[in-house]
Amino acid sequence: MVALGCAFVMGFINVAWTVILRYGWAALFTNDEPVKALVASVMPIMGLCELGNCPQTTGCGILRGTARPVIGANINLGSFYFVGTPVAVGLAFWFKIGFSGLWFGLLSAQVACALSILYVVVVRTDWEAEALKAEKLTRGVEMGN
Repeated sequence: MVALGCAFVMGFINVAWTVILRYGWAALFTNDEPVKALVASVMPIMGLCELGNCPQTTGCGILRGTARPVIGANINLGSFYFVGTPVAVGLAFWFKIGFSGLWFGLLSAQVACALSILYVVVVRTDWEAEALKAEKLTRGVEMGN
């Protein structure tokens, strides 16, 4: 839970810096005013994506650490290909939202992925069993020099 809490804190920091720097970020790379305006318009969405990405990647690390990487991989695959891609294409091209629609597609994938992984890690993980498994695997291992 501490790792997930830290991930959420980092996610909120990322939201803050993307909102604060949204007008200056593109200026580091271009002088084209329409491009700078487009980047500024999507930076807050990008920040929200990071709010989902931080706990999602931490949760995937927890799943790998508990010998369940396939669950994380399947959640990522489903979230990004079966949620994010259709939402991005639909919003950007069918509903004519454009570039922001692509970013909202990524945001929908991040939300689906983060919620699914958090559900598996927080609700479906038997932490008592995981602690016993870790104890069994490390029994007889000396720590020190």
